[in-house]
Amino acid sequence: MSRTMVEVASGVLVATSRREVTTSTVVVHAGTALLVDPAWDPDELSDLADFLEESGLRVEAGFSTHAHHDHVLWHPGFGGPPRWASPAAADLVAEYRGELVEALGPSWPVALMPLVGMVRPLDGDVLPWDGPRAEIVVHDGHSAGHAAVWLPGPGVLLAGDMLSDVELPLAQETGLAAYDQGLTVLLPYVRQARVLVPGHGHPTSDPMRRWEADRRYLDAVLAGHEVSDPRLANMGMRDAHAANLAAD
Repeated sequence: MSRTMVEVASGVLVATSRREVTTSTVVVHAGTALLVDPAWDPDELSDLADFLEESGLRVEAGFSTHAHHDHVLWHPGFGGPPRWASPAAADLVAEYRGELVEALGPSWPVALMPLVGMVRPLDGDVLPWDGPRAEIVVHDGHSAGHAAVWLPGPGVLLAGDMLSDVELPLAQETGLAAYDQGLTVLLPYVRQARVLVPGHGHPTSDPMRRWEADRRYLDAVLAGHEVSDPRLANMGMRDAHAANLAAD
């Protein structure tokens, strides 16, 4: 594999893409796997499929944390298990699937295009698979129907596109109030988590530090104060900050 799988907790493996520090998470149980947000480039998806095969793992379920093009990808090597998303996210994917495929660019392999966004709405707040309990925590921060995955057994929170060490809060899609509420919804899980895995960024064993960083940033923006945040120095974050200031 061109990417190293890192075991961040017992049975929870994370690979990080070369593109936008995007994470893919594999939760392992008795020869099966739950695959969350597999990403990004086609060769990396192929590498992940090879890893699963070489490890003797059959993908039992997939989950997309939200309806953005880099979080609804798939590869034939993952098989054809049910792929879930929150109801709101699944509705968005169905409505805008053409735009999601287009956002991947003209070089996206034709063979992978039919697999983009083939998610179904999850009825309930627990993923149906035989492995460790995986609870879905839905809110509208970052995007409508955005969902974190809480694994209470190993104490791991898969946060989707929030609580990142490389990205500021990205609130322009649903607004500052929705992002604020999303932080509130996530707080009890962050307090319990031993490990946090962001959709973009690096896993951490200090989840509260990530939450507090997002909280400080959002409080400053809401109060109209000047923002001092090291993430502003990262590519694209000055523009993201400007978009947040313009959000209602």
